[in-house]
Amino acid sequence: MKKIAVFLVDDHEIFRNGLKQLISNEQDMEVVGEASTGEDAIEMLGKTTVDVIIMDIRMPGIGGLDTGKSVLKNNQKAKLLFFSLFDNPDYVLTALDMGASGYILKDTSNKIFLHAIRTVHLGQFYFIGEVTDTLVRRYHEQKNSSGKLQSAQPSEISLSKREQQIIRMIHQGVSNKEIADSLQISIRTIEAHRLNILRKFQVSTIEEAVETAKTALLLN
Repeated sequence: MKKIAVFLVDDHEIFRNGLKQLISNEQDMEVVGEASTGEDAIEMLGKTTVDVIIMDIRMPGIGGLDTGKSVLKNNQKAKLLFFSLFDNPDYVLTALDMGASGYILKDTSNKIFLHAIRTVHLGQFYFIGEVTDTLVRRYHEQKNSSGKLQSAQPSEISLSKREQQIIRMIHQGVSNKEIADSLQISIRTIEAHRLNILRKFQVSTIEEAVETAKTALLLN
């Protein structure tokens, strides 16, 4: 089995060592490189093929956001997961805009951290639970110069089995907590799936997503 190749970018050595130890205990992933500054990360990632880049937002010199933009240009197949102490909507919006696949907080549990790596590696998105529908609306409004959101065509919509399961439960009026309990996953995972559904449907609210799902015949 090919392991997920992870690259760490953080200016705190003790923190990096803790992440390396955590990842080394997993059979499906490994740390293939690390950097303590944005400058080093840009140079090293120009020579290294990786699957997931885990990057701190705040670092000396070139910050994480500027570093992220640079490394994604040269590592188009890599997934960028920001790992930060700061629950800042502007940071999250910038991360979305540059093409990052995820943004989680450093106080998250080990289980959620590892799940986030696997999620973004699969091509999905994983953002902190505090990313609300309002924040997603702001993002889409900024991306659309006309100020109007254009929904995806039903023929273009493709949800994973889990996403279809979640949108059906939302349509039935089930709360995030109830969905999480029923599926035995975290509320943050539910919210990450909700964000992914919004992005796929190209809508700004979950209500619009439900209506789009009806049109696409994804709801019974």
